[in-house]
Amino acid sequence: MQPRDYQDLIDSPAYRQASRRVLRQLLEALLFENAVPHCQWRGESLTVPGRCADGTPVNYQCRAQRTFSFGRVRLTSPLLRSDASGVSEDASDPSLFLAEIAPWLEADEGRLGQFAAELLATQIKDAQTLHARGNQVLRGTDYDTVEARLTDGHPYHPSYKSRLGFNLDDNGAYAPEMASGLTPLLLAVRRDRCRWAVSATLHENSAARALLGEADWQRFRDELIRRGSRPEDYLPLPVHPWQWDEVVLPGYHQALARGELVVIGALAECYLPQQSIRTLSNLSDPGRLSLKLAMNLVNTSTSRVLAPHTVLNAPIISDWLQTLVVERTEWPDSSARPVLLREVAGVSFTSQAPAQGQYGALSCIWRESVHGHLRPGEAAVPMTAVMHVDTDGRPFVDGWVKRYGPECWLRRLVERAWLPVLHLLWQHGTALESHAQNMILLHEDGLPARVALKDFHDGVRFCQALLSAPAPALAAPPAEHARINPNSFLEAADADELRDFTFDALFFVNLAELAWLFERFYGMAEVRFWLITREVLQTHQERHPQWAARYALFDCFADEVAIELLASRRFQPEIRLRTQLSPNPLAQAGEPSCT
Repeated sequence: MQPRDYQDLIDSPAYRQASRRVLRQLLEALLFENAVPHCQWRGESLTVPGRCADGTPVNYQCRAQRTFSFGRVRLTSPLLRSDASGVSEDASDPSLFLAEIAPWLEADEGRLGQFAAELLATQIKDAQTLHARGNQVLRGTDYDTVEARLTDGHPYHPSYKSRLGFNLDDNGAYAPEMASGLTPLLLAVRRDRCRWAVSATLHENSAARALLGEADWQRFRDELIRRGSRPEDYLPLPVHPWQWDEVVLPGYHQALARGELVVIGALAECYLPQQSIRTLSNLSDPGRLSLKLAMNLVNTSTSRVLAPHTVLNAPIISDWLQTLVVERTEWPDSSARPVLLREVAGVSFTSQAPAQGQYGALSCIWRESVHGHLRPGEAAVPMTAVMHVDTDGRPFVDGWVKRYGPECWLRRLVERAWLPVLHLLWQHGTALESHAQNMILLHEDGLPARVALKDFHDGVRFCQALLSAPAPALAAPPAEHARINPNSFLEAADADELRDFTFDALFFVNLAELAWLFERFYGMAEVRFWLITREVLQTHQERHPQWAARYALFDCFADEVAIELLASRRFQPEIRLRTQLSPNPLAQAGEPSCT
């Protein structure tokens, strides 16, 4: 980015908008997580005292309200900073805010500094995407455009767009909000230098051909033969162009020199990044498989490489889930059976020299496209769009909600999209990480019809003793990976942990956002929103009493549920789970005082 363009970005309304959002989500998260107990409330006026570097006092002030949804706090005005002189101005620096409230945070100094860097990176990259978006309205556009161009995913996590590793030119070229399309590079990897697994739906001997398509498969074979190698000794490994420049070129030349990796060339088809950046949908043929590619980025505080054991497990878990959903699940309404976007194959390079390259830095997972699952009359939209407010100030779903009525539309959404996820938990003891980025709404003229679910390689949890069918045989993470990333695990300790894992994604970071949107735009009080949701779940349980014991085991109406602390874990020591008990709005909505 040229200096003049950079200055124009800093001076733009988009920069102020991004600054306000980062600070809003940061403070909302810290308040929910009880990380700033010294804050002061007077009605809906909130003050957070701080301390300048020279020890003089400073105050941050705004208007806010505590909501019915898990007791979450919502800021309803911009955050203002006032120093000892009484001068008040818009707060715009999240790193300064953290530094000035640090004495009350019980934070590790090094981790707090890293968190501040993530927030600053989020601020400038969000500003860049907003500036590039302009006044584009997404309502009415096709699925792939909406999937890529949404700018407001992750409405709770403060580091929602950090993308550490990208500079602004990279962000402009590869971010989903701005990229016009990209072409991955195809490598061949020697079979004895990789971990590889395919779905039972693919024949292993012909899987590579099916994954690549005829044109790329022929180039793959021709190039290996030209180099004097046997094609059957190699497997395809697509690589993101950014990963090629930043990671492969400086760090993997020895593997290329030894012939463990062979450059084939650019793939024949063009791809578009989805919301997760590293997952690419096929623009040339939307029905073909998507690619999930390892990238040495950190986004929403998580490394975006693909650990080899998860790559190996991806098709195994997908096949197992498909068997549960299709063969073993008694769906009350077969027309609402969810779609699983299976991860049908995965490959991961394993270096001969373990110190060479990061664990999982060269990996790919092939995933089914939603386009191949649509019935006549159905259309798809990312679930994140359901909570999106377009640039014209109207919700993305505005036309649908007004056509069918807020209560009717909400009931149908819960029945067709949320209930199937809970039904898998109740009947099979299988928990899915169904936050909005992992869900796709399938609708018929705006009326919710079904849900498509995705991201299973590390987004599933189960407890062996509570499963309805034996768990698949899975590759275990190496000890070093488990030590560095203690939150990367599949097996839960008990029923409550499974329930909370489901609840956190499905209700806390998903449905709670919709409740807030319905209150603001459609006048539906949050307590009414949750009462409707409760009624849908209760009606299901009353119609199907054969699972009563499982409803009690995975109790969705418990008074409290454990919610993961996504902000606090960024500046406190990493542990397996960092959670707090929060009031359950499904339980509260059923209390006499609410009904």
